[in-house]
Amino acid sequence: MPKGMTAKGEATRARLVAGAAEVVMARGISDVTVDDVCAHTGTSKSQLFHYFPGGKEELFVAVAQQEAERVLDGMAARMNPLTSWAAWELWRVQLLGEFDSRGGDCPLRVLVNQVAPASELSAVCGRPAVDRTCWSNLVGRVWQS
Repeated sequence: MPKGMTAKGEATRARLVAGAAEVVMARGISDVTVDDVCAHTGTSKSQLFHYFPGGKEELFVAVAQQEAERVLDGMAARMNPLTSWAAWELWRVQLLGEFDSRGGDCPLRVLVNQVAPASELSAVCGRPAVDRTCWSNLVGRVWQS
């Protein structure tokens, strides 16, 4: 996010990311254009390119980051307290049930797999080491509490 952004600017950028996430999750990345995002969010192309000079690719990286935070925050909220094996089992059943209700796919993984392999998004979010690190940190924080 650019330094010195106003509250209105932050709200516009957040609206673009949230709106792009809604459109992408509904239709898939390959079927979404910058015009679609602008129409959905009520913003102009000049606003989109002001906040995301890299265009669609940069916007989708922001969407992936938002989705990663949403998924991990949702899991973290359910992990406290995991102080018994029964609590861990309940968490596991809830986690698998959530993914099963979405067709068995993690929303972030679906998003990453739809982006070209050479993109920044795939290079950062699609690596198994990144996934393991995120989950390891999350479980480690709960385990220590």
